[in-house]
Amino acid sequence: MDDTAARPKSLKFKEPVIDVAFSPTTNLVASSLITGHVFVHKYDVGSNQRQVRGKPHKKSCRSLCFSGDGSLLYTASKDRSWQAMDVETGAETTRIDAAHEKPLNLIKYVNEQIVATGDEAGCVKLWDVRQKKQAFSYSEHVDYVSDMVFHAPKRHLLATSGDGCLSVYDVRKAKPFQVSANQDDELLSVAVIRGGSKVVVGETDGVMGIFSYGQFGDVTDRFPGHPQSIDSICKLTEDLCVTGSSDGLLRIVQFFPHKLIGVAGDHQALPVEKVVLSYDQQWLASCSHDHTVHFWDIGYIYADEDEDDEASEAAEQKDTNESKEDDELDAQAVAIRISRDVDSDDDEDESEVDIDGCSDAETHPEETQTDVAQPDKPSLDAGADSEEVDIEDNSESESDNGWGSWGGSSDDEAKAAKPKKKRRKGEELADKRKARVELARPTQSHKRKTERKAFFAGL
Repeated sequence: MDDTAARPKSLKFKEPVIDVAFSPTTNLVASSLITGHVFVHKYDVGSNQRQVRGKPHKKSCRSLCFSGDGSLLYTASKDRSWQAMDVETGAETTRIDAAHEKPLNLIKYVNEQIVATGDEAGCVKLWDVRQKKQAFSYSEHVDYVSDMVFHAPKRHLLATSGDGCLSVYDVRKAKPFQVSANQDDELLSVAVIRGGSKVVVGETDGVMGIFSYGQFGDVTDRFPGHPQSIDSICKLTEDLCVTGSSDGLLRIVQFFPHKLIGVAGDHQALPVEKVVLSYDQQWLASCSHDHTVHFWDIGYIYADEDEDDEASEAAEQKDTNESKEDDELDAQAVAIRISRDVDSDDDEDESEVDIDGCSDAETHPEETQTDVAQPDKPSLDAGADSEEVDIEDNSESESDNGWGSWGGSSDDEAKAAKPKKKRRKGEELADKRKARVELARPTQSHKRKTERKAFFAGL
């Protein structure tokens, strides 16, 4: 901060500087003086060079701002006029005299079609730049307009006033969007932070009031800490701002959690009128009652933020890689389980085929052996009939349950002779195989029943 050679050379004037603004596209800075003069300088490390000098107003030039592309410079004056000037040539392109009934305090670029102005009496006006005429006029405040900021996503213009109120205007409508309750203190500065979810205002007692966006009835939080009034707020990031205070210090303030984290510059106890940020986020410029525009290096804030972003991205990438590895391991485990289940099902199918495809003798070896060991049954008739009975009896002995047996084993013996099926995976698998075996038998039994009826019909 004390190394002046490492930053642009300060701009010194003979009269007090009221306002300062950076070009949004290049290394140009504009300054307005109490005499009505306007200067545009090209700045660089250790040097500066004047590009434009003019006196567009008869009285003090209280406010100025660049257009979105940096080609025009808008100025507003105590003489109640505002104008647009070509930055390269210094030529006037637009001028509106007697724009307000009271002296102007502010001018704010909204978009390529609209600029906004505010005066000492609290009147806010929107101007159509192309048609060079007033679009809307609002009279919600009863005291001077101190600061304005345009929130593009909502197309809202926010204005603070010495009457202690914050007003919000939709630039497409003739009526205000909302006006806050009186905060019992003058509101001097305003900024939109936290991705558009919060609005912070600076007050004369050194307190920063915080509104939740869309709920502008009253503040939702208050952050004290400045010993004197907060005359200017410059947004650095969504969570950081620089404040210019009447005690001459430029403080870096963090929100959520709220704390003062450092000092960016010092005007040696002289009140800071304005603090702004360069387009490349490298420099702050501030003006005070010492007739000087000072430059302050603020690039380290963004360097630290970039390092934090890189560390965060590296951590996220590491988490992503670990997640991918976990997913791959899970997929491999699932594939192994599926493979095992398929092998088990194949074994089960082979076992069922062996049971269903075998003959009765193979299926019921104990019954077959029992039937062979039994003595011949007595014949019902002599001669050939006896032989037929034996044949039929042998055939019948091969049949199993449901029809009894000719001189064969009893029902208990038949039940005991049933094969015990191999249980591979518990009771459910055994029951499944048993059901499939049983479903295959009625067709064989029905065939033997028909043959038996035919035999008895021939007796």
